[in-house]
Amino acid sequence: MINQTSTDSLEAFGSCYDKPLHIQKLSFIRHEISASSRKIDILFTFPCEVYVECPPGLALLLVAPAEDITDLHTFPLRQNIKLSAGTRFNLIPLASPVTWHLLVPKSCANPAEDAGLFSFTEELPSSYTYQPVSVPFYLKQILDCWFTRQTDACRLMKAAHKFYELIYVYEGSLTITLASGTHSLYAHDLIIYHSDDADIQLGAGCSYLTVVFDVSQKKHLYILDHVFHCTSEMQQILWKLLIESPEHSYYTRTLMLCYLQEVLLLLMQFYETRNHKTLLSDNKAAQNDLLSEILVYMNKHLTEQVTMEEICHEFYISRSTLQTLFKTHLNTSPKNYLLNIKLQKSKELIRENQYTISEIAYKLGFSSIHYFSRLFKKYFNTTPSAYARKAAKNESSAQSDL
Repeated sequence: MINQTSTDSLEAFGSCYDKPLHIQKLSFIRHEISASSRKIDILFTFPCEVYVECPPGLALLLVAPAEDITDLHTFPLRQNIKLSAGTRFNLIPLASPVTWHLLVPKSCANPAEDAGLFSFTEELPSSYTYQPVSVPFYLKQILDCWFTRQTDACRLMKAAHKFYELIYVYEGSLTITLASGTHSLYAHDLIIYHSDDADIQLGAGCSYLTVVFDVSQKKHLYILDHVFHCTSEMQQILWKLLIESPEHSYYTRTLMLCYLQEVLLLLMQFYETRNHKTLLSDNKAAQNDLLSEILVYMNKHLTEQVTMEEICHEFYISRSTLQTLFKTHLNTSPKNYLLNIKLQKSKELIRENQYTISEIAYKLGFSSIHYFSRLFKKYFNTTPSAYARKAAKNESSAQSDL
């Protein structure tokens, strides 16, 4: 979540000020820095107070405390900022490239300007990429929406179609049989299913809402074939959806999409919370199945820059659930596990001798060849180059023995 830029929220890192500083009077050096990427690999850090003056356009201030470079915080940049000595920081452009000013006291700055800035940078252990607020899917269209009051008990046989169908019971009860099994719904219960024949037994006096819709997502919604009891908030939203359905204006039809999207997101939020509790319980089979799927996904996308956020979106789990799953079963974090298998893959790619060390580092998503080499040495007690020479020598020896 993005923090607010204020003296209270920034006090751990510095403070805000309004008027630009007079660099000659204060004996400062002004550096003009252009930023165009939301991916950040380095942070600036100075042993003295420095000043960031607001650029035109939208930008975020990315900061980390002096004691922990991985503890990253973001603040919307709306005012000029004075940063405390030792604070690690950089700017993230939001909509377009921005040019900002960094003011450094001459007593702290290196006379060689470019070298001076480089000497006051620190490489992040892994790249930070700003992720704008987004939704995991969006509603493409509502194909049909209708309300039914059934006086007498009856049976409906609904043929399969390629869209999603939502059934919400207002009063009475019904039973629906799908490929996944038979589900009973009572007042204010809801179910969503997809591409199934449906055998529906309606009780006397049952009234229910049916919505047929489509979404942009390639994977099926993970809340299918579950009976949910709707909260009063969901009930009100579904009622508004029903009220708008007879209308034919562009805006009321668009409101229907918004209402249904809100219901689906609330259901996903509820399901994720419930799923997290299940994972924290003794349901070992569910934990093992989910972990196996995540490990397969990580290995499949090893040469891509996969983030933890992408994994959470892919498997519809929270970051805390992902952390708990890896800590419980593998005694490590998902980030460390991914780093380890990337490094193991790098050894394989070095032995194949099809890519340079730099190409391998880039291919596996490392922020730089230097960072990759440092990690390789830490994990395997040798450098990538030394490992490549040893692998080539072993290969040559094996060939000569044939």
